[in-house]
Amino acid sequence: MELSDVMRTAGSVREFRSDPVPLELIHRVLDNARFAPSGGNRQGWRVIVVTDPQVRSALGDLFRLGWYTYHAPLFATGGLVSRWDFADGIEQVPVQVLVLVDKASITTTVEALDTSRVVGGSSVYPFVQNILLSLREQGLGTTLTTVLVTVEEQVRELLDIPDGYALAAHLTIGWPAGPLPTRLNRHPVEEFATIDHFTGPPLGPDGT
Repeated sequence: MELSDVMRTAGSVREFRSDPVPLELIHRVLDNARFAPSGGNRQGWRVIVVTDPQVRSALGDLFRLGWYTYHAPLFATGGLVSRWDFADGIEQVPVQVLVLVDKASITTTVEALDTSRVVGGSSVYPFVQNILLSLREQGLGTTLTTVLVTVEEQVRELLDIPDGYALAAHLTIGWPAGPLPTRLNRHPVEEFATIDHFTGPPLGPDGT
């Protein structure tokens, strides 16, 4: 696939077949993703690839704890929290990938950077995005979530994650139950890009 096609069709997939995913494919995906940029080229990411059904089941319990305790109430209607099939069956997805980041690799000693809620992510999320794009290229589906961050201490205990690492992303990976997306709905460039100033004119397709 052309890179532009991959970027335009790498949508979230939440329904998967039960077919196993060869770990050789996951290695190939990570082998490509590792060339992502990171601050100081520290490459502070660490990946845990979970395939064991018992561990996936335990992760599923923690995902539901995080979702129904912290996330679902934000979308409740009339005080009622509706069920989410993806959360209720997430342990059935054959591969679960957790991306961690070494906290030392995103620490700069510059207060404005270290106290920012978003800057540290610039050293790990390009790597995560590379994973998403590479999975799409391989014909695999995935969804990026951060639900497990709300129960990170329990995840840390379950997976023997040492101190000094933070959970950055949780990816569910499998063969899509249906066709992969062929077209995504996104805002046009003119709605989010302006020239010279925030209030400048929109950047149009002709460069003006």
